[in-house]
Amino acid sequence: MRYSLSALRVFKAVADLGSITEAAERLGRTPSTVSMALKTFEEELGVQLFQSERKNRLTPTGQFVRDRANDVLSQYERAISSIEAFARNQTGRVDLACVPSVAVSILPRVLLHFRAKYPQVEISVHDADSPSVVESVLAGKVGLGVASVRRDQPDLDFKPLFNDALGIVCRADDPLARHDGPVSWDVVRGRTLLGNGITGLIDSTQFSDLVSRAPIKVYNVLSLLALVRAEVGITVLPRLSLPSSEHDLRFVALDDPMARRTVGLLSRASEVASPAGEAFARELKSVVDAAGAELGLQI
Repeated sequence: MRYSLSALRVFKAVADLGSITEAAERLGRTPSTVSMALKTFEEELGVQLFQSERKNRLTPTGQFVRDRANDVLSQYERAISSIEAFARNQTGRVDLACVPSVAVSILPRVLLHFRAKYPQVEISVHDADSPSVVESVLAGKVGLGVASVRRDQPDLDFKPLFNDALGIVCRADDPLARHDGPVSWDVVRGRTLLGNGITGLIDSTQFSDLVSRAPIKVYNVLSLLALVRAEVGITVLPRLSLPSSEHDLRFVALDDPMARRTVGLLSRASEVASPAGEAFARELKSVVDAAGAELGLQI
């Protein structure tokens, strides 16, 4: 049996909101219509999707169906966006999720060149930490991602773009900032370390113990840097995260070969890239290759 997108939308709305009434308001329908559609969907499936009549807790099957519904609806919305772009005499659309360091230092150059060549392509950019970028790509919320991946995933296609160093980010007046050469993890002991999305990617035995005791974890880079400026603590980030115009903070290199990350282009292994996506990927690779030495990257 094939289930309609309408049924999936109704189920997803109720599952997300935990209320038939609230779901009806979001969908612009009456509660009775939503209730009937949900009942029909469960009967067609032959399973119970909610723990009780209150609809505020999913069964294990309900959780599985919601995850799949998210995938289907996200891909459907992206397909409709592409169709609408073509209908407006445009050549396509690129949906991208990107780590902040690349979004700030590399993406502006890419978009400048790309827009000059393909002015009619629609571009949507979401900045997020690496785990969130991976999640967005796998869920079909975006077609392309730029991030680091801790381990191989069979559903993910990862094409390396560059490798760069991670280091300690502290205030300019911090004693750490006076070190001339790379420092060891020992200098972090006794300091308040702020965890973030990058710290989970470092495969260093010395660092693992330190980050496991980090009292604060922040996943927004702007917020993270604000806390460092406010002397709440220090953190670990790639050099790209600090703009060249930054005067209040310093990047201190680490004497640990494991304190590096590999950033690559991500896409779903089962999905064929659109012509616009392929063109964007080529432009990204070209800019990274050309600017790598200037930005201190290993290509």
